[in-house]
Amino acid sequence: MRGTRAILTLPVLVLTLAVSTGCYSLTPVSSPTPGMDVRVRLKVESAVRRSEEVDEPIRNMDGRIVEVSDRTVALDVLIARGQTVFENVVIRDTITFARNELESILERKFSPVKTSLVVVAIGAGGFLVVKGIQQVVGGTNDEPPGDGTNADVVPAFRTRRLTIFSIPLFRFR
Repeated sequence: MRGTRAILTLPVLVLTLAVSTGCYSLTPVSSPTPGMDVRVRLKVESAVRRSEEVDEPIRNMDGRIVEVSDRTVALDVLIARGQTVFENVVIRDTITFARNELESILERKFSPVKTSLVVVAIGAGGFLVVKGIQQVVGGTNDEPPGDGTNADVVPAFRTRRLTIFSIPLFRFR
C-alpha cells in the first residue's frame, strides 16, 4: 500500500508545482523601465485603429518593455507560437506605442499569497482524492452492525485517527 501512496503522491506534487509557477498580480506602474514584464491597456480609439483586420479590438497586450522614452514605449510581444516534431517556433515582434495611446501600464509581479493559497488548495484536494481512492479500492475492516442487519459502508476520506472525516458513500442492506 505504501508504493501506491508514493505513486499517487508524485503527480499531485508535480501538478502543484506547475500551477504555483503561474500566480501573478498586476500592479500599476508610473515610470516603466526596460526589462519589465508588463501588460499595457490601450485606449478604445487606439485599440480600434490598431485592430482593423480583427473582429474584436485588442485592448490588452502582454510583453517585455524594450525601450522607454518620454513619448513612446516599445514592447516585445508574442505574435504566434507553433510546434513541429523537430522544432518549437516562436514569433515575436517589437511594437511601439505612443504614450497618449495607453490607458495604463501594469507590471506583472509574482504573488506569494496567491501562490500559497493555490498550493494549499491543490495539496488538500489531491490528498483527499488519494485518500478516498485508497479507502474505496482498498476496502475497510469495518464490522457489520450488531443489530442483525448486513450492511457495508464504504467510507470516503477517512483516517484512523480522525473519524470526523468519515463520509459514507454507499449503504447496502
